Amino acid sequence: MSYDLSGKVVLVTGAETGIGRAIALRAARDGASVTGGGLNAEGLEETMALAREAGVAERFMTMPVDIRDADQVQKIFDETVARFGRLDAAVANAGVMVQRRPFVESTHEEWHHVVDVNLHGTFHTLQAATRILRKQGQGGDLLVTTSSNAVRPGPQASSYVATKGAIHHMVRALAVELAPEKIRVNAIVPGLTLTPGTQNRPGHIERSLPNVPMGEVVMPEEIDALISFALSGEAPHLTGTDLKIDAGRTSA
Repeated sequence: MSYDLSGKVVLVTGAETGIGRAIALRAARDGASVTGGGLNAEGLEETMALAREAGVAERFMTMPVDIRDADQVQKIFDETVARFGRLDAAVANAGVMVQRRPFVESTHEEWHHVVDVNLHGTFHTLQAATRILRKQGQGGDLLVTTSSNAVRPGPQASSYVATKGAIHHMVRALAVELAPEKIRVNAIVPGLTLTPGTQNRPGHIERSLPNVPMGEVVMPEEIDALISFALSGEAPHLTGTDLKIDAGRTSA
């Protein structure tokens, strides 16, 4: 199934790999013009190559961005509007995971790094997008990739859980604040997902699967399909919602 995103302009952060790449490419295949932002230049080049293979390169651009830097975030949004003429949606997907360790062994440096990327970076992204959507005055969509750990926290990841939990409340607050302007704000809540981030952590998937009722890993393509639905406008009153796709993890 595909959703009609023709004419929409979507910006996705963290598009150099994993879930973000899948979201950006799916939105383009469904007809949107897309900007994919990310830190890793090589990964962005691979995403752009996949866009060319999919035949959507004329509606696709990539751009480096460090979401910790508000000026860089504003620049990628400004460049998107300059290239495609407007903005309809932003998917704040970029974030970092942590190496699991006991809380008392967590370092200040690690804590501040995770907060800077996951929380401050998401704030910068949503704020820049909101400025543009509000100026255009035609509504729009803000989507944030969070984590099932924000709903059902796991151990030894306190900084990650704290930032993702804070984002959930930011989503709810913004949904209420921006509803009169028809700007929808929703959280996408993946469970254990097959991405380079999970695959590159030895034993992570095997340790986590016993806590997943379906006993299966979520595929990035499932998440991008859910996001395309949310962006399609087929559910115009969908806002302030946690869209969970976690094989039952947060229901156990």
